[in-house]
Amino acid sequence: MPNRIKKELFHLPKHLHEEATRSRLISGVILDTSRRHVSLMFLMRIIDEIQSSGGDYLQLHFSDAEGYRLFSEILGQTLTKKNDQYLVKSEILELIAYANDRDVMIIPDFDVPSHSKGWLKLVKEKFDENFYKSIVSDFDEGLVDYFDNPQATMLVKHLIEEIAFVFKQDKYKGHQIFSIGGDEVPGTNNFQEEYIRFINTISGYVEQCGYKPRMWNDSLTEVGLHALNSNVEIVYWQESMLPPEVFISNNRTLHNSNFYTLVYSPSNDNINTEAITEQINYVKAFHNSSVFCCKDNPYREVNTQDALKGTAYTFWTERGIELTDEQLLAQILPLIKNYLNISQN
Repeated sequence: MPNRIKKELFHLPKHLHEEATRSRLISGVILDTSRRHVSLMFLMRIIDEIQSSGGDYLQLHFSDAEGYRLFSEILGQTLTKKNDQYLVKSEILELIAYANDRDVMIIPDFDVPSHSKGWLKLVKEKFDENFYKSIVSDFDEGLVDYFDNPQATMLVKHLIEEIAFVFKQDKYKGHQIFSIGGDEVPGTNNFQEEYIRFINTISGYVEQCGYKPRMWNDSLTEVGLHALNSNVEIVYWQESMLPPEVFISNNRTLHNSNFYTLVYSPSNDNINTEAITEQINYVKAFHNSSVFCCKDNPYREVNTQDALKGTAYTFWTERGIELTDEQLLAQILPLIKNYLNISQN
């Protein structure tokens, strides 16, 4: 959708805005900044591309095993000077203002209970050993204890509140999204009830903070899906325990981020333009909003009915740590442009 039309939609009354946007799919970019911290200027370049190509949002995956890349008074990351480890508070606020001016929603992505090693390490450094041991899983140091642990749940809530405050975009009031992760969680086959209880508590708190909760699909069983907070939207990356049809039949809001066609890892191997051209051609040939990554076929066409609300292109950066910002952008920006151009047609 052209940016001019997007701006006009934001000034419509709420019921007309929802009616006008219902017919089109939302297109976004999910960027991993935990494994490879990026600068404010880098993120602004990404936002510029999303805006110019008609996209809707940038989701920042700033917390994972390799780091927690945000200012946090709770975790002791309180520098005010720009650094190469995390975004300071003034940078986050500048990022939000920049995105506001360009009609791009910023989605904070605080992945729990798995992928928590980065911030749990900071807890271990700042608090005493006993507190750390009381909230970390006893079988995975990257997993915050989700088994009805009041201390762990309270700390996660405090962090959510801190994140929600600095990322708040008033122009998206009532619509801004907050991703709580929920993916690749050990034990969910056998302990789905405890997992869902944790997710429902956390997603409910996200709503209290004024955001709409979002999570990945892969750790949910059908029993868990039925018990899951009905307001949680699902980003479907690949079939794990449930095919997409189960989410559709349960009237779940779906966003497709196909693990084959809509995931890319920048690296030294792909530093030449031929590799990027090849990736662009691949996405052109195989990406379709209703093509899901399923066990029997990663390119399976699914009748999504009214459940599908959007798609997302995800960039994981663990293979691009040694790349310069310009080398990283040289791979990411053309792929974003290509994906969004396809999505708008």
